Amino acid sequence: MDYEVILKELAPCGLDCSRCFAYSEGETKRLSTELLAALGKFERVTARLAGLVPALQHYPEFKEVLVFFTQGSCPGCRAGGGQFPPCSARSCFKEKGVDFCFQCDDYPCARNKYDPELMARWRKMNDRMKEVGVEQFYNEQKRKPRY
Repeated sequence: MDYEVILKELAPCGLDCSRCFAYSEGETKRLSTELLAALGKFERVTARLAGLVPALQHYPEFKEVLVFFTQGSCPGCRAGGGQFPPCSARSCFKEKGVDFCFQCDDYPCARNKYDPELMARWRKMNDRMKEVGVEQFYNEQKRKPRY
């Protein structure tokens, strides 16, 4: 795996931008766009089938979410995206001259103001990268759900 591709897809904190719903070049946007195109004007069919398939009564809401997922526009944390206020990793990595948090001499630090669940996830990801290397971590996490 090309390390530059990994840097494009993995945020400095270790989260996979490429699988984020908001990422402009992400899996969610691509798959949602494909599904929306495949469904075409399916809403014309739902009115007839909703009596037989009750779940189709909710198709308008489903389509609204699907359209939302097609609009991902975040370029990724390294490119100035990722506007999550409690995260300082998106700017700190540049200041410290590292690619990932675990590579910093101050890791783990208290600069990020994550909630306890996200803090534990951040530590787990970075500790794993430190243990097995960035490339192996990248390959491992690609097989896991993002959310």
